[in-house]
Amino acid sequence: MAIKRPIPALGPGSLIFGEVTADQLDISCQVTAAKITFDSDKEDDLPTLCGGVITGEKTYTSKLEFSAAQDLEENGLIDWTWANAGKEVPFKFVPLESEVATITGVVVIDPVEFGGDVKKRNISDAEFDLVGLPTFTPDATPDSTEYPPAVPAP
Repeated sequence: MAIKRPIPALGPGSLIFGEVTADQLDISCQVTAAKITFDSDKEDDLPTLCGGVITGEKTYTSKLEFSAAQDLEENGLIDWTWANAGKEVPFKFVPLESEVATITGVVVIDPVEFGGDVKKRNISDAEFDLVGLPTFTPDATPDSTEYPPAVPAP
């Protein structure tokens, strides 16, 4: 029998860059969208004399894409990404705090764009390349496949 899985909305959650130190950047309350994306590249297959085929290798790359409100503060999104441009930094993305699923990995920091429309709250779109692939830790708690989700007792 198929398991009816709930389709969760994104948030409230968190997106944090760096180790648990003074150099950490938590932009959770600025993020308006976040996702991990993948791309693949496959070499051409090689036909062989005997009529067989040697399958081309396939490689995957991934990115952390997000949109976040700009800020002007010291150690804020703009200041931190500009100061850490090119550095490899660990990250943790928690899509929904009420679940235990997390995505972790290492990204290469790129400076986030700054500016935009006058008299508007400006949002920057950013893409950080991942070093290798991210690690997804699924929600494996007993209620993770319960639908509709259990309502906690008051």
